[in-house]
Amino acid sequence: MRCSTAWIWAVCLAPVLFSSASSRAGEFQTTDEFAAHVSTLRADKGEVIPLHLRHKVAVSPAAQAPAGHRVVLFVHGATVPGVPDFDFDFRDYDWMAFLARAGFDVWALDVSGYGASARPMMDDPCNVAKKSQDVLQKRPLAASCAPHHPFQFKTLRDDWAEIDSAVDYVRAATRADKVSIVGWSLGGPRVGGYVALHQDKIDRVMLYAPGGVKAGYDVPETTEPGAPIGLQTRADLETKRWDPDARCAGQIEPGVRDALWTEIMKWDGVGASWGPPEGVMRGPTFTGSGWPAEMAAKITAPVYVVVGEFDTPEVRRGVYEMLGSSDRIFAKVACASHFMVWEKQHLVLHKSSLEFLRDGKVSGATHGAFDVDKDGVFSPAK
Repeated sequence: MRCSTAWIWAVCLAPVLFSSASSRAGEFQTTDEFAAHVSTLRADKGEVIPLHLRHKVAVSPAAQAPAGHRVVLFVHGATVPGVPDFDFDFRDYDWMAFLARAGFDVWALDVSGYGASARPMMDDPCNVAKKSQDVLQKRPLAASCAPHHPFQFKTLRDDWAEIDSAVDYVRAATRADKVSIVGWSLGGPRVGGYVALHQDKIDRVMLYAPGGVKAGYDVPETTEPGAPIGLQTRADLETKRWDPDARCAGQIEPGVRDALWTEIMKWDGVGASWGPPEGVMRGPTFTGSGWPAEMAAKITAPVYVVVGEFDTPEVRRGVYEMLGSSDRIFAKVACASHFMVWEKQHLVLHKSSLEFLRDGKVSGATHGAFDVDKDGVFSPAK
């Protein structure tokens, strides 16, 4: 084992805690911590790298979560890191704060390539995929260039190893035998595959809009040739990905997108200085997509799968159907897209996750499929 030079003090010699600025700072104890991880990435294999964990607990919680179910770890998706996803300090959108008020000990992980975790190779604009380099002309590139690391960044196997380091860190910090875990989008395959491999460390599992499963699929062992960095502009996020599925009046509340992009840029200072004046989101590229249906079938822990009605619910329902757990719940939420966490229906995620993580139930049930209307009312699926 060897330490990455830039992180010798931070990771190898001392624990790191940073106080978090928040408009509700007096209500919560919020810290940013780093778990040491021995990298499996092609770029820095064997080095000890930092994995960022946001940690939030309420100073005076309104309730106490059950002792055996009080610790929760969030895992983000393919583009946006953990804090803007789950600790978004805007009106009542902060999911971590919602659970912390209810007495949970709440954490959010950035896997490598995101947020404040290690981002090897990612400060070099030549390592951006060629198709995205046009966005960077004059800021910072004068002309397109070939990647200096001519391979994609990672595979799901790298993420599973990183989640294990984070889970062990959280278990040690909280003295919990098991933690509950929540994954959104690509966080679904990250979490689902991890749980299949390490069920002894996991309590309950929530998969929000999880990536689909593939029968007989074998996750690649290593990365393919290519470039390690992908880019997404604000227009890519909003106009191309979000707007087509904003189909209900009032689905996206005024001001949320400005606040969200500001928060995203806080966690990517380099990306904020690239491309358009408002910056770009940098994300790692992946070799392979999807996760094995056979891994989903191995999961026996209680699982809650939730998806917006405008977010290919049949794909997410397919994950639910493949799960090996007898205690499995599926919910399709009206007037919600892939980005429900930042939409008006975000409270469905908050409230149903609280019931599931606390009691192992949703709408009073331990299993079954539900439809959720625009007012957040659950009813048996038709």
